This record gives sequence, structure tokens and C-alpha cells, in this order.
Amino acid sequence: MANPVTIFEIAGKKEDSLCDFYGSLFGWDIVQDEDCGNSVNTGSDQGIQGHIVQTTEEMPITNHVTFYIQVDDINASAKKVESNGGKIVMGPMPVPEGEGTFAMFIDPSGNCLGLFQS
Repeated sequence: MANPVTIFEIAGKKEDSLCDFYGSLFGWDIVQDEDCGNSVNTGSDQGIQGHIVQTTEEMPITNHVTFYIQVDDINASAKKVESNGGKIVMGPMPVPEGEGTFAMFIDPSGNCLGLFQS
């Protein structure tokens, strides 16, 4: 399987102001989703859809913009991240409502990205 970018996430401490900002700036339809923060519909069938979420004190990062890469085996991919110099910072853990499993990692340059297995 190829490893497509499947979803984006914008996160920060002021979730409501982020929703207002991106909704006003781009005309995105942003709807509160109790399980996954705020679902973002960009209004286009091109590109990918995403979420805007609130960070918490328990999270290892206070804000981020990231994208998730789909993989066949998230546990094997997480091990591969670490064997190639990255660091897993969250997960692997189930996505609410059983939609799959995700993990977040930091690459060798400090960028935060995600893995997703459906």
C-alpha cells in the first residue's frame, strides 16, 4: 500500500479562536465533534479534510499543525520511526468511535506528524 496523507490537524490552547480564525479566513465549515474536537470541512473535494483541537496540559506539545500518514501496520511503523531517529510522543491509540488507530511522532528536525491505520 502507498502511504497517503489522509487528514490534517491544527491544535492549540484556544480552540474557539482557532475555529473562528480559520472559519473566517477560508470559509471552512467547522462543526463541534465531541469525540474529535472540531471537524473541518474545507468545502472542496480536492485535498484533505481535518480537525481543530484543543491541547491539554497532559499533551507533550502545546500547539501544532500536523498531517497524518496512512500506514498498514501502525505498531511496525512506530518502531520504524524510532529506528530511523524519530520519537513517538503519543500512541499508538484508538481513534474515538473505532475509526482506526493513530500515533504522533517527532521527526529528527522536531516536526510533529501523525500515523493513521484504518
